[in-house]
Amino acid sequence: MEKIILFFNSNFFIAITTIFVGGFAICLYIKQRKDKKRDAAKLILQEIRYAEQKIRKYREVKSYKLYDKLLPTNSWNDNIHQFIKELKETQIDLISDFYAKASYIDTLIATISRQKNNPPTIGLSPTLPLQQSITPATPGVQPTGDFQVVAPSQHMEISLLPLPVSQKILEDVSMNVEFIYNTPVVEKLREISERKWYQLF
Repeated sequence: MEKIILFFNSNFFIAITTIFVGGFAICLYIKQRKDKKRDAAKLILQEIRYAEQKIRKYREVKSYKLYDKLLPTNSWNDNIHQFIKELKETQIDLISDFYAKASYIDTLIATISRQKNNPPTIGLSPTLPLQQSITPATPGVQPTGDFQVVAPSQHMEISLLPLPVSQKILEDVSMNVEFIYNTPVVEKLREISERKWYQLF
């Protein structure tokens, strides 16, 4: 009995216990990272599938609902660093391009929704007499009746564009999105998202 007590109090036992606990903690950490990557891959797959469905529907009916949102969440931007080792640069670029266009479409839908619900008055303001309304200090301003219209510039935010222009940009972007859900790059994500029977972690 004394030998057993001495063994449990020995430096050797303490060292073994420390190694075991440390090894278990490392294994648990690795497992959590793997699980997080799998969960992220599953979310990205779902987001791509959902966004593509919305875009396909648009191409059929040429319209989005004003409350539509292709990317309610953006798991790719939040987790891209986890897939650097598994995916090639061109594959990462392909997914990033898809997400960029889908995000831009969301911005356009929200902009058009605001424009339809709140017709813009931006760019229109009562003018002074004609000789005072146009000066060298206000380039791009053209008089029309009792109002002066600020001509769009290349730096004008999309929210300031006329509704027909926003709708045309929306159509152009939606028609030029490259679908990727059934491509090898997404198949690679699908493999990452699935734990094989022989994988411990």
